[in-house]
Amino acid sequence: MGIQASLTGHLVFSTLHTNDAPSAVTRMIEMGVPGYLVASSVIAVLAQRLVRVICSRCKHPIQIPESVLNDAGITAKMASKAHFMKGKGCGNCSKSGFRGRLGIFEFMMINAKIREMIFQNQSSVEIRKVAITQGMKTLYVDGIYKVLKGITTLEEVYRNAKRTEQDVF
Repeated sequence: MGIQASLTGHLVFSTLHTNDAPSAVTRMIEMGVPGYLVASSVIAVLAQRLVRVICSRCKHPIQIPESVLNDAGITAKMASKAHFMKGKGCGNCSKSGFRGRLGIFEFMMINAKIREMIFQNQSSVEIRKVAITQGMKTLYVDGIYKVLKGITTLEEVYRNAKRTEQDVF
């Protein structure tokens, strides 16, 4: 119904349960929507996850070992400008070190190249690679940016997003 409505000029927002933005394309096709209709009607896909935010009242700076930073894809230059934080736990956060949640996002625009890939029934892995080369930031990369700003922790990002082939810039 959503695809039919979009083809008649209506703006349709819908929810699909997928691991990332490119998988939404293959999920719709698996649900029986012809690939040519997906390619013709989808404008963009947004994937999102919620990560816990470090408590503002008990957060304190921490040092993260270089080996952990390397594993996360964080360069020495990025680490030198970062504000790595952790919550000690207080009455404000019920001793958890976290208070509230914030989204990490992956936004994939359906451009001509990706549209052609959908027509050719390419896999979500291939679509992901092209989307990344054309500027899409993954859930993981967005999460790492929030770690560098001291908003959340590496553990939270690891819990909610998988590291992909995209380098953290």
